[in-house]
Amino acid sequence: MIFLASMANAQQSIRGIISDAVTQEPLSGATVILDGKMDGNGGLTDENGLFELKDIPPGRHFIRITFLGYEPTETESFLHQSSKETYLQIELSPGSIQGSEVVVTANKNAFEPLNELSAVSTRSFTSEETERIPAGINDPGRVVLSYPGVTIGADDNENQIVVRGNSPVGILWRLEGIDIPNPNHFAVIGSSGGGITVFSAQLLAKSDFNTGGFAAEYGNALSGAFDIHFRPGNFYKREHRVKIGLLGLDFATEGPIKNERSSYLINYRYSTLGLLSAMGFNFVGERVTNEFQDLSFNLTFNSKNQKSVTTFFGLGGLSEENYQPVENPEERDLGIANHSEDRVRPANMAAIGLTNTYRINRRGYLKTVVALMGSDIKVMNDTLSLSNERYRYETQQYIDKRVATSFTLNQKLTESFLFKSGLILNYISFDFLKEKTARNNISDINELQTEVAVSGAGQTSTFQHYSQFSFLKNRWRINGGYHLLRLGLNGKGSLEPRASIQFTPVANQKLSLSYGIHSQIPPMMNYFYQAEGGELVNNDLDLMKARHVVLAYHLYTKNRMRFSLEAYHQRLRNIPTSPDEDSNYWMLNSGGNYPEFAVISEGKGENKGVDLALEKTFSNSYYFLLNASVFDAKYTMPDGRTFNSRFNSRYSSTLTLGKEFYFKKGRILQIGGRYLYKGGFRYTPPIISETIEKGYYVNDLERTYSGQVPPYQRMDGRISYSYNGSKVSGKINLDIQNVLNRQNPSSIGFNFNTQQTYLLYRGAGFTPVLSFQWDF
Repeated sequence: MIFLASMANAQQSIRGIISDAVTQEPLSGATVILDGKMDGNGGLTDENGLFELKDIPPGRHFIRITFLGYEPTETESFLHQSSKETYLQIELSPGSIQGSEVVVTANKNAFEPLNELSAVSTRSFTSEETERIPAGINDPGRVVLSYPGVTIGADDNENQIVVRGNSPVGILWRLEGIDIPNPNHFAVIGSSGGGITVFSAQLLAKSDFNTGGFAAEYGNALSGAFDIHFRPGNFYKREHRVKIGLLGLDFATEGPIKNERSSYLINYRYSTLGLLSAMGFNFVGERVTNEFQDLSFNLTFNSKNQKSVTTFFGLGGLSEENYQPVENPEERDLGIANHSEDRVRPANMAAIGLTNTYRINRRGYLKTVVALMGSDIKVMNDTLSLSNERYRYETQQYIDKRVATSFTLNQKLTESFLFKSGLILNYISFDFLKEKTARNNISDINELQTEVAVSGAGQTSTFQHYSQFSFLKNRWRINGGYHLLRLGLNGKGSLEPRASIQFTPVANQKLSLSYGIHSQIPPMMNYFYQAEGGELVNNDLDLMKARHVVLAYHLYTKNRMRFSLEAYHQRLRNIPTSPDEDSNYWMLNSGGNYPEFAVISEGKGENKGVDLALEKTFSNSYYFLLNASVFDAKYTMPDGRTFNSRFNSRYSSTLTLGKEFYFKKGRILQIGGRYLYKGGFRYTPPIISETIEKGYYVNDLERTYSGQVPPYQRMDGRISYSYNGSKVSGKINLDIQNVLNRQNPSSIGFNFNTQQTYLLYRGAGFTPVLSFQWDF
């Protein structure tokens, strides 16, 4: 490493590695400049692409990198602490525009996705961003609510997300190149969301979130994809973090294992909402208790010749949520079901894997991943009579165990032509069960009978293969490829072409067009509904499919701002739906859940809309992201009837912003806010006379999802104060969800006593989350 200079009153180092974004080849001799100023704070990378800037004072900084043949790159600004080294993994993209214009492209880097083949509808995010978003509570699923086209899918208590009017079922979670089961505490059966992700922000490296027009490597998803990466631990010194707050305890540790070529990074969290509930703040509900804990780790091993990187990673989470009945039987309203319900929802998941990235030559690499993973979700729902007699109303079980492996070959054939191909294999063991007891119009518990709706256990497999290329020439980039997905259970498969073209008329503008076919396996339990006699009538379901067309325009400015406009059209088909003309069932209207009748793969759908966004990355002590979306989401039954989809809220808008104030000795006061606004959720009004007669909610099918509750609104806030000592740095955080204590309805029901519909307000009110953090 060659150092140009250092600052006299420095306290800590900034280290990192510079590599080619396509080949992962370390770049020797790249120029590294602190804060973009040629005043001596910089250096050159060594033969392994490594750099170190010593004795850098705490505060907010950014790094500028230049290297012959590559676009100048600026990192997003980051907070540097006195007690903790900063480690950066920076990838440079080959330059395509020559002359003075290329200087402007440095401002684009903070906005660009980590995956260069993701041409549209993709945004990267960092661990710091997950920490600073107000009320994001370090959860990627809640952070992306600030992005265009993304809205809350259920209520404040869950992180299920709706992308461009699509069901939360359509979200893919990928970790270190392998697809994983729902990685959420309090996970919802058959869906992609829950309460909070198992991921710890302490482990996150720069990652991507896709909202449509996926590159060919992403399969088995219709609406969105998280591509999560873990960072390595510190290779040179041991560092620790302790965080204590109203949500519980968080502890992280990292450091070298041997010879500065290997490192460990481990994080453990334990959380309970009991303390908040005792203070009168009910995050989930007045009669709801829950707790969770999780462990994440990443061990990194670099070979002596720097040609191979092996990682051993893992994460696991245990959670349980309890919904309790009204304690005094005399105060229970039998017309409101949850007054008499005692429900327990344990949800556990784990994934552990081994990766190896081997650089075949200076132009390419082979990445191999092998992983074991599993998910175990249960629902046990008891109903209590007025005399506290208990009977089991509902039992659900969802067990999914997998052995997975993936292979990725990435090769730059020429300076302009990139080829990438991969294989993803899954062996799946499953056990599904749903039992339910009809409880309406029955007064004697002895008359109740339990029926099995879904039951299935066995093994199956999935096979995915993709190949794609990228051709870069002057102002044009052309991407093309295909994705193949096959389900071993019934032999159904899909071959999906993908293509995009990108034109850069001038250095600070970009126009892109993307087309692709995408498919997804319906949640596995849908195949195991049992008709009378135990026959499995849904085991021949086809793969759900969607055609995505996206047109995007981006304008970048010199002050780290970007304006984005994306117009999209999605046409869905093969969606499981009821063949019964007296039904309006369309599977993607659910956030998951088990089927309770036979379905056929003949449902259709259409989503179309426009996303607008104006964003400024963190610079000059502030940032903001303002977006607005308008869309229309409809579905069509096999007989031609067309309705609003459940998630057709029609519009949404979000404003997220933050400002920092700097004081002596590296002390920082950070203030932020976020305002969420969207159309209210849709519902089907009841036929009141039939509902009263039959004793359960009877939908008026002619008015399917024609009802809409008032708009959803929520304001979140954040105040953070950080300080830096010689050996310990600390931070005090106060995140407030729902600052204005607005109550948004979460569902609709029917009160048989009053014979009227009612809105159920299950969302959290004003909820402060105070925490204290120490790094040493």
